[in-house]
Amino acid sequence: MGLEELMEMEVTSVSKKPEKLMDTPAAVRVITAEEIRRSGATSITELLRFAAGVQVARTDSSGWAIGVRGFTSSLSRSLLVLIDGRSVYSPLFAGVYWDTQDVVIEDIDRIEVIRGPGATVWGSNAVNGVINVITKSAKRTQGSAIAFGAGNQEQLAGGVRSGWETSQGTAMRAYAKYFDRDAEFHHDGDEFDQWDMTRAGFRADGALGERDRFTVQGNVYDGRVGDRATLATYTAPYSEVIRQDSEVWGGNLLGRWTRPTSEASDITVDLYYDRTYRNQPGFSEDRDTVDLEFRHGARLGFRHELLWGAGYRVTDGDAKGEPAIQFVPENRRDDVVSAFVQDEIQVLPSKLVFTIGSKFEHNDYSGFNYQPSIRVLFSPVPGHAVWSAVSRALRVPSRVETDLLLTALVEPSTPTFVRLIGTDQFKPERLTAYELGYRVQPTKALFLDVALFYNEYDRLLSVEMGTPFTETSPPPSHTVVPFTLDNRMEAHVWGAELAYEWRPFSKWLISGSYSWLEMNLFHEEGSNDVSTETSTEGSSPRHMASIRSLIDLPHGLGLSVGFRHVGSLPSQQVRSYTEMDITVSRHLTQNLDLTVSGRNLLSSHHAEFAGGQPDSVEISRSIHGRLAFRW
Repeated sequence: MGLEELMEMEVTSVSKKPEKLMDTPAAVRVITAEEIRRSGATSITELLRFAAGVQVARTDSSGWAIGVRGFTSSLSRSLLVLIDGRSVYSPLFAGVYWDTQDVVIEDIDRIEVIRGPGATVWGSNAVNGVINVITKSAKRTQGSAIAFGAGNQEQLAGGVRSGWETSQGTAMRAYAKYFDRDAEFHHDGDEFDQWDMTRAGFRADGALGERDRFTVQGNVYDGRVGDRATLATYTAPYSEVIRQDSEVWGGNLLGRWTRPTSEASDITVDLYYDRTYRNQPGFSEDRDTVDLEFRHGARLGFRHELLWGAGYRVTDGDAKGEPAIQFVPENRRDDVVSAFVQDEIQVLPSKLVFTIGSKFEHNDYSGFNYQPSIRVLFSPVPGHAVWSAVSRALRVPSRVETDLLLTALVEPSTPTFVRLIGTDQFKPERLTAYELGYRVQPTKALFLDVALFYNEYDRLLSVEMGTPFTETSPPPSHTVVPFTLDNRMEAHVWGAELAYEWRPFSKWLISGSYSWLEMNLFHEEGSNDVSTETSTEGSSPRHMASIRSLIDLPHGLGLSVGFRHVGSLPSQQVRSYTEMDITVSRHLTQNLDLTVSGRNLLSSHHAEFAGGQPDSVEISRSIHGRLAFRW
């Protein structure tokens, strides 16, 4: 794809409507299908490393800690992740189970990564960023393909996909895939984190009459995720290490109907159902979710383009735990009613555009909330765009903040335990974000994208120590030190991000990024939290940089070489590191492709998160080969 085509590419995740990348008033990175195909990546998370300001740290074979503009954690909180517009965050902890998020990599059309708030159109939890994985229509995946891969980490992987068209003109595709992944490097030799998953799904795109368009798609999955947990017990020795494969399975079904009501107006209705089940050491959860959304877009006169919509979401979860991990009550149903409105105002057509809007929500945890924003785009001449934004976003409470009782052993000789206690008084965490960006294409071969941001957070989660007490039931008598979850932490976070793409020749693309981050957390007066400040600040790197080269060589060869540098994580005891990935692809015949990829080639293993301990996990060097046949 040439740079002119890239600037003309339409993105939909910022405003829930198509708009050119160059004209988008937000910090957005589009990971294209070509980059995805040439990457050799086997998971969505690996692809996110292409975006500036996004930290992706692998914690073990199946786990990742991901953060956008700071606040990196294995829960990926305050980050909204979507697959074809379907939210995949868990209401249990307002985060993402990355080990169950997967699609056929070749079916991804693009990944839109928004750095910064997207709450005005997407709602609560779209605080630090929005990631939307958008797959290709069934019409673009006709024909059949089969693939097989193997390697030292990704030991076995295979899949089959077929696309066809019905007599009524409806395009269809169906797929099935499987992988079996080995454990990463363990200092204590306890290789517990093997991981395998089977997945299948379908998609249909067609028309109903002359105007109506529809999409129906669904997926089911079943897997085993190697896990290890240390759980407190109330009998000697008062703790036990459980090694157990977590059982995960689920499915989802999405329906989308679109009707243009005029040349400048259309209606879209989305309805999806999601079913998840997870049984892991310490607790299990069974959850059903239904989400309905209506959107209407219309051009009002010459200068206004109005987009509004409403939605209803209901989720019912049943969480069962051990004595040391409990959710009280076990079963909880939550409802979210929402509406949003956004007006794009052409003050100076094609030169100065204001976008004003707000999301309005009512949820069972915190009641009514609103999340407004104003964005400005100024394009003085072609090839130059300056944008700025002021936004408000909220992370609403989850079951972890309100219903959790988590007990852990501190001292077995006494015995003494600490207990984390949720509260129904927890308030939504709040962000006010100030952003400024500049995009420029100074030549046909070069594109630069710069973003600056300053974020003010208040009512962030804090852990407040209470008065120790003696508990006699269950016996024997033991001491409990309570810690209550509260909202007594604040933060100022600021930084800069640079992304570039340079095409010195038509068959050679060099792209990369650099990001700088400063975090300053502080607690309110009266708080006795002594850990959240240092643990949060020290879990995100100050500096990250990457450079990647894609080149087409003679005889059907393709070469991708990438370097990435990640700064140190003091609270995670992870030193800064630099790694290299290489992917070589070859068209063996017109229908047969061979791809060989090497990951983390500069070291046999290295820590990316939670290092420095005798039982810590480090990420291994890996080699993977793949054959794909199409007909």
